[in-house]
Amino acid sequence: MKRENTKILTFNFSLGEIFWSDVEYEDIPGESKIRPVIIVGELENILLILVATSSQSPDDPPKHHDLYKIPIPNWRKSGLTKPSWGLGLRLLEVNKEDFRKNIKDKDFIGKMYELDFQYLVHQIELIHEN
Repeated sequence: MKRENTKILTFNFSLGEIFWSDVEYEDIPGESKIRPVIIVGELENILLILVATSSQSPDDPPKHHDLYKIPIPNWRKSGLTKPSWGLGLRLLEVNKEDFRKNIKDKDFIGKMYELDFQYLVHQIELIHEN
């Protein structure tokens, strides 16, 4: 039997990288949706991940949750296929090894445009400083 070459990817995560990930709904425990997530921080074996959405732009006039949607102006350069916003209140702490086990090479979307990432992190800091 001939053995095929298989490529095993080991992700060394970088800030600003975007992946598809299964994210549980906040208001419906046990139910989830595949969404883009952005790595926004790292502390030892923990990744700080921000959930992104492309399904709903902020309302005009904005509702309470819309005040925390952070635009990603260069979404195409980041590998996203639709206009997208970071959900500033949805900052998740995920064990790096658990995330690595669940992420496949097809889940990698891209990396945020640097100025967008700096803006995103600044807005997250403002939202979570209280």
